[in-house]
Parts: sequence; structure tokens; C-alpha cells
Amino acid sequence: MARLMALDVGEARIGVALSDSTGVLASPYTTLHISRDEEQTWKAIQKVIDETEAEGLVVGLPISLDGQLHAQGQRVQSFAKRLQEHIAIPLTLWDERLSTVEAQRLLAQRGQDEGGKRQRQRGQQRIQSKRRRHAHEIDALAATVILQDYLSH
Repeated sequence: MARLMALDVGEARIGVALSDSTGVLASPYTTLHISRDEEQTWKAIQKVIDETEAEGLVVGLPISLDGQLHAQGQRVQSFAKRLQEHIAIPLTLWDERLSTVEAQRLLAQRGQDEGGKRQRQRGQQRIQSKRRRHAHEIDALAATVILQDYLSH
């Protein structure tokens, strides 16, 4: 089976996940920043496709719980349509309902598992850095949830 890549497209960042070569397991890969220059975003995505040798792309489509495609879903759909013009691999849109919620739950669970190992951090700069890192982890983990759901169906 081909290696697949998934994207969780947000307003500022794109979470990226990859499948293993057997197409059974999805893992977080990285988080990309969305550039104001869309061409830079396309190049960053293509770079990840090239370095991972991904043969297919799954893009999470945020469909609301009522099954409707609202503003964010329309924005992602438009993004995916423009992206398709810049890549040579097949692109599939996949319902990503609650993927970020699941990613947050998994991170919280991991935090509880590491409970006693954490040291209390002090200072505003460290807190902001931790929040940024946490947001990047959620983005990549949300992409992983999307891809694992896709692989399981």
C-alpha cells in the first residue's frame, strides 16, 4: 500500500500526519505555517510530499455536527481545490468531525500519564512557548486522527 499524508488545515497552521508504508498506522509528522503568500504554502506542502514520498493526500474537511458545510468547511474545500493544482498526487477530502477534540483529549491523557515527570515552569516566555508547542502538537495530532480514521475505513 502507498504511504499517505493527511492535512488538518487551520487558519494559521496545517497539521501534517503520515501513514506507515503498510497503510495501517498514522503518526504525527509536522506542523506547517500558512503563509500570506499562498505560493509559499504550496511549496511547503510539496516539500513534505517530496521528503516523505507520499503517494496520496487526505485533507480533513470540517463538516458540522448537523452535516452541513459551513464557512470553515467551505474555506478548506476551496483551499484543497487550489492545492490540487500544485501537486501531482491524488487528493481526497475526508470528514474530520471532532478530530481536534479527539487530539486535545489524547494530549490531555498523555499529560496525565506523565503527571509526576513534569516540572513547573516559570515566566511568561516559557508559558507562551509551551502554548505554541501545544498548539503545534494538536494540529499534527488532529491530522493523525483524520488519517487513522481514513485508513480504518
